[in-house]
Amino acid sequence: MEELSKFLTDEQWTTIMTISLKVLKAFGVFILGMMISRWVDRTIRYRLGNNKGLQVNDTLRPLIATTARYTILLATLYAALTIAGIPASSLLAVFGAAGLAIALAVQGTLSNVAAGMMLIFLRAIRVGEYIATPNVEGSVLEIGLFITQIRAPNGVLVTVPNAQIWAAQITNYSRVTERRIDINIELARDNDLDKALGVINTALLASPHVINKDKASVAITTTTAQSVTLQARAWITSQDVRGHTSNINLALHEAVRAQGFKLPPVVLK
Repeated sequence: MEELSKFLTDEQWTTIMTISLKVLKAFGVFILGMMISRWVDRTIRYRLGNNKGLQVNDTLRPLIATTARYTILLATLYAALTIAGIPASSLLAVFGAAGLAIALAVQGTLSNVAAGMMLIFLRAIRVGEYIATPNVEGSVLEIGLFITQIRAPNGVLVTVPNAQIWAAQITNYSRVTERRIDINIELARDNDLDKALGVINTALLASPHVINKDKASVAITTTTAQSVTLQARAWITSQDVRGHTSNINLALHEAVRAQGFKLPPVVLK
């Protein structure tokens, strides 16, 4: 210190100490802001999902929490730079230039933000729904500002940029509460087809899983020289499509077997 004091005047030492204190204060403010932003993020997620809170749905909650966090971070950065002694006019100019440069450099990232907003506010998908796109399929866990988290059918977590989902065709299996199913039953052509249609229709209407029974129907769809395909069409709830379809399929085939209808002959190749 004594050696350095030979090269610096008291006024210069005072200036250095003043600047150093400002930088330390600015750094402290920024660290404090980061801690507060994380606390706000966690608090918003908890309070908006708590029964005693405002009860915002699972789709909007991550967006609100993330927006609040980054808003606090930007405000903290501005405050820290101001405390460090950088004029507000200079900050605005720097932020403007930096914002333009960043916008040009991360166009893909900004497109993900825009796509995420569109997905949420247009309600294309919601948390908890089962969706499929040309590239991914599974249950939606979270829709963020940049990415959407999806749980694949095998339990693997898949992270997809929002823009990829928004730009693709989305098949939503959970939005509609009713689902139409078609079950094909192949019989030999020399059966009593009128009787077969009646038996299958009776079994179809007797199933507890079939809703809107007036819309249920059975018809012949295809015929060959040796076989005929009868198609049973019905509406069921979308809660357990796989299980309900399996039960109805089993009931129809059991009804056909109980009446002794013959199956098509096996063609050896």
